[in-house]
Amino acid sequence: MDDLLATGRLKLSPAGAHLTSTDTDHGELFYLSSTTKHGEGNALRGGVPVIAPWFADLLDLTPRHGWARTSPWRVTVDKVGLEASMVEGGMALRLTVAELSDGVRLELTVSNESDTAKTVQLAFHPYFLVTHPGKVEVGGLDGVQVLDRVSEKEATQEGDLEIEGEYDRIFLDSVPVTITDPGKKRVITIRPDGADSTVVWNPGRDLAADMADIGTGEWADFLCVEPALLGEDQQGVEIADGETRRISMEVTVAPLAD
Repeated sequence: MDDLLATGRLKLSPAGAHLTSTDTDHGELFYLSSTTKHGEGNALRGGVPVIAPWFADLLDLTPRHGWARTSPWRVTVDKVGLEASMVEGGMALRLTVAELSDGVRLELTVSNESDTAKTVQLAFHPYFLVTHPGKVEVGGLDGVQVLDRVSEKEATQEGDLEIEGEYDRIFLDSVPVTITDPGKKRVITIRPDGADSTVVWNPGRDLAADMADIGTGEWADFLCVEPALLGEDQQGVEIADGETRRISMEVTVAPLAD
């Protein structure tokens, strides 16, 4: 990955405006697959993919997760972070990434520069580096309505999340979430703004075995906790011509108290 741009403790690929690394005093924040493809047209597995202008297959559009994460972006770098931008189909995307003393902050905006309304979804898809998804405590989502995309059932979350096997759930609220990791002796806090949902995902052993861009056994090295703007019934939000929508995510890490 010779084309990676670096500033401070951040690294970013111009292909997809993809943050690949954020080092901190308490270790690297993000997992990056040992077998992922790289470069324009490829979706890196790991780091923080930018998801736009739709999420997964919720709007029945291709490619999955939109075109932003595989497109070239124009990137500028300064001493405190990076800024990336691109325009496609009348939609102007802008990403800012700022290093914090204890983590990183990302903000994504989409502006409708066409003369017709657009339906969009936006998300960050961070792959947090963990000891094991089944050995961390994920807090903050107690009492939130949840859609299980594996079982296709709806429920209300009770207590902390228990991650086991394939896990793909959309929580219908956007709230601060914590990942308490005793193995790494740290707590990661994700604070979203402008989102309306929280997606939590890990493929589990069986699904990951069929995914060439996840190294052998590496499914156990990450957990995705994703702030997302999905819209009512996950059908997107409409932005009029000249209108802008934004989401942001602040990630901080602290030592786990004894």
